[in-house]
Amino acid sequence: MPGLTPCASAAAVTEPISGSAGASAAGRSASEGRARSAARSSKPGMRTHATIRTYVLHEHVFPCQVVPFRRDDLRVSVLRVRNFRYLFAARTISFFGTNLAPIAVAFAVLGLGGSATQVGLAFAAWTLAQISTLLIGGVVADRLPRRLVMIGSDAANLCVRLLMGALLVSGHAVIWELIVLQAVGGAAVAFYSPASVGIVPETVPTPLLQQANSFMSIARYAAFPVGAAAGGALVATIGPGYALLLDGATYGTSALLLAMISLPPRATAAATNFVRELREGWQAFTEHTWVWLLTFWISLYFLITYAPFFVLGPYVAKHSLGGASAWAIVLTGEGIGSLAGGLAGLRFMPRRPMLVIGAFFTVTALQCVLLALEAPVAAIGASALLAGFAFSYGTVVWDTTLQSLVPREKLSRVSGYNWMGAMIFLPAGYAIAGPVANAIGVSTSLWIGAAWIVLSTIAVLSVPAVRNVRSVVAGRENAPPLDEAVVQEA
Repeated sequence: MPGLTPCASAAAVTEPISGSAGASAAGRSASEGRARSAARSSKPGMRTHATIRTYVLHEHVFPCQVVPFRRDDLRVSVLRVRNFRYLFAARTISFFGTNLAPIAVAFAVLGLGGSATQVGLAFAAWTLAQISTLLIGGVVADRLPRRLVMIGSDAANLCVRLLMGALLVSGHAVIWELIVLQAVGGAAVAFYSPASVGIVPETVPTPLLQQANSFMSIARYAAFPVGAAAGGALVATIGPGYALLLDGATYGTSALLLAMISLPPRATAAATNFVRELREGWQAFTEHTWVWLLTFWISLYFLITYAPFFVLGPYVAKHSLGGASAWAIVLTGEGIGSLAGGLAGLRFMPRRPMLVIGAFFTVTALQCVLLALEAPVAAIGASALLAGFAFSYGTVVWDTTLQSLVPREKLSRVSGYNWMGAMIFLPAGYAIAGPVANAIGVSTSLWIGAAWIVLSTIAVLSVPAVRNVRSVVAGRENAPPLDEAVVQEA
């Protein structure tokens, strides 16, 4: 697996690392000498570890000193990694623009005389184009430099948003053009998403993967209220056309930040045809039972539990809980919980990640139960906070496990299958939640969703290949802190 992997040996001896072009014999000897010297200089009684770890970073070898381990090193070092800082800034701005756009698109369609159905078509065009193109995006992101794939995606959406904004500002826009441009933008995002998962292990050492994913999660959920509020304010003051022009600027800024990331060339296999690469990605996706089984599980969660809650929730709030303000409290709780989940990921690294994901996702049943019972708004809001925490922290743990256990050269293709599989039933879930509730009742639909997530989680965790998955990031109390050279060069 290319990238950064620790190779450890005992008794203060550094083992040779096969296939590391940048490691000369002289360099290894010097590393061993520094390690032996550090081990001899350790004071009696000091908690040290006579284990040398040499980190291979893109075919360059950086020895780590043998010094006492401090958990704080792993918690704060990720923001000292230059490439990750640029990636984090780019993703934060991208998340902001992503949450700014929907309200601008909706009011652009309505401003042209469109109906609610046409607003739905504009959103569906984006989502369906993204889902249908994810596998292509995964293949491309494994074949080409992922940074360039992300820049290309941002450039495409820059053009899409600028064109939409220009059409609206000039008064020449028609609804079908906006829907088509939405589809183009969604297809471009399908290249960005798998590449963004695959690039994280290229920018940070393996011990910092979970912290990196946690910061991404914090940015994602912090950008939701800020972006939505900014979008609403812009639409109300200067109009949807100018709001979309500003959204285009966020894509341009993201592309510029990604261009500042400096990564050495990534080793890839000889080029083959597209179908073969797609098949190899499918084999990598299915050879890990925990990957394909949890992808299928989460797709049904979106269909049976997640979509009904968010479709039926506003209806229950309007008729039984006091209206929109009650639902706003629930969504606020969800957002606060999501931020807390990202923060928790900075500190807590589970040794058995699938068990933790399953345990937390069963908690999301509580919000369905309380909504079905028409419980007090404060109780539903508290349960939504727990659900937001579970989803956010679970996503951090999932991304970290995927990035650390799936071969790097196949990671974007596996991520593409994961993204497509997880999202494939979500549009259908939104579409059928209302009709199903009309047929069997709102309360019954919510009870079914709650029961399903609990029972299905028990079934999934009964599979040994799922519950026995071990993290390679957690449990590093016996590892030395990262060398400053590793952090600065990453």
